[in-house]
Amino acid sequence: MIKFLLHILGILACQSACHAGETRLIPYHFPAEFPTSVAYTATVAGESVPALKTERGAFLSFGMRGPVEIVVKLTKAPEKIVIRPLSTNIKAEIHGDTFRFTLTRPMNLSVEVDGDLSNPLFVFANPELVNPPDKKDPKVKYFEAGRIHDAGEILLGDGETLYLEGGAVVRGVVRARNAKNVAVRGAGILDASQRKRKINMLVVRECRDALLENFILLDPLGWSIHLSGSENVRLSNTKVIGWRANSDGLDIEHSSKVRVDGCFWRSNDDCIAVKAIYPPGTTGIPFEEMINPETLGGHKVPRIEGGVMGDIDITNCVLWNDSGGQGFEIGFELRVDTIRGITFRNSDIIHVIDGGAFTIHNGDRARIEDLLIENVRIEDPDSLLDFHVGLSIYSDDCPPPYRRSNPQRKAVPAEHRPARATNPYQWFVPSPQDLQSYESNRGLVRNVVIRNVTLAKAPLKDSILNGYSDTRGIDGLLIENLQIEGKKITTAEQARMHADHVQGLKFLPEMP
Repeated sequence: MIKFLLHILGILACQSACHAGETRLIPYHFPAEFPTSVAYTATVAGESVPALKTERGAFLSFGMRGPVEIVVKLTKAPEKIVIRPLSTNIKAEIHGDTFRFTLTRPMNLSVEVDGDLSNPLFVFANPELVNPPDKKDPKVKYFEAGRIHDAGEILLGDGETLYLEGGAVVRGVVRARNAKNVAVRGAGILDASQRKRKINMLVVRECRDALLENFILLDPLGWSIHLSGSENVRLSNTKVIGWRANSDGLDIEHSSKVRVDGCFWRSNDDCIAVKAIYPPGTTGIPFEEMINPETLGGHKVPRIEGGVMGDIDITNCVLWNDSGGQGFEIGFELRVDTIRGITFRNSDIIHVIDGGAFTIHNGDRARIEDLLIENVRIEDPDSLLDFHVGLSIYSDDCPPPYRRSNPQRKAVPAEHRPARATNPYQWFVPSPQDLQSYESNRGLVRNVVIRNVTLAKAPLKDSILNGYSDTRGIDGLLIENLQIEGKKITTAEQARMHADHVQGLKFLPEMP
């Protein structure tokens, strides 16, 4: 009996010692030639982690299986460190030229030193990744850590997985077309820095049952992730850092049943945009023109009577919109009869530099309804809302000289720009005698609920609600428990909102 007890105690002691020695950091081994920042030197759980350099700051990328302390050394002593989202309540301790903080769980952060938004330190702390695919599986395109892979165009077919091992850097574009059960997984980097021609980076076109998770998409020239005519797509913990033209984070285009959770976008255009351009089954248009921001939308497409898209849920995300574009956008191109059932909740918009936090730019015929924005924290807003129904340069009935897809397009003359808009150059207001002739192709917005939204500081610009006409306008906008700088907002005047062709605008205090 004594021997048995000693045996059990020995096992327990061994288990305790093994657990105590288990590192909580899961390091990724990036290639030595990938550039690193001279501004930041970091350790995580006592181990050195490279601060990888970009044109818009640096980032740490690693996995964790328990709480970790992050220690960062700077080139000079800082006065203030801000860690966003502020809702995480993570505070840094500053000691001379070094600061430290602790992560208790995986998350995505922006660490900003003395208000310098040009060179933040992003922290991408991933959970321990489970069930990696078998390298030898013929359905797996596996890219190993520690190397820069020049992959060119990566095509995914039925049941195929692209796996970017943590520490891998893959240069190329990804295309999945007319496929089922495709996936892009792993904590590696999909690097677009070598792209010299504008083209969308990761395109999922007419696919069903797709999974995109954990990777970083870096330096897109064109849209980053483009879901086109697809259904049942899930995104989890994907990250985008973009600064070149049209580097939208995520474009959900003519797609439905989309679930987005725990993602991070820092983009030089819309962070998230919902659009409807090319319905499934569209033929006769070159694929390269359907995925180029300069040419998409320039073709007539068949109208599907009674067409509906929607059932989109976005939650637990972090958005940083830089100059150009919006935080969360529905528009401009909305060539479908109905868009319904979109939810954006429990997320943080940490910066909107030059645009709206929430925008609807309905330039086509779509009836947009049943939109819920709930439990969202906005930290640094340019403006809060910009809802606009009208004729835009992206509309398929825009006068040809001003259409966005026209390579010889002209700027919209001043007399045809709206009096109020966050982006007046993107709208065309017809002459009074022509208003009615364009009305039949205009859409509307109805049944929008904005609930429990807080702004840490007042927006720089007013909010704008513009309908096209009394029958093509905005009907039913409920704003419940809106707070700006801690003050509850109960009127349009307090919210600094301008409304035209708007009905049913209501403000409610917090419900009991």
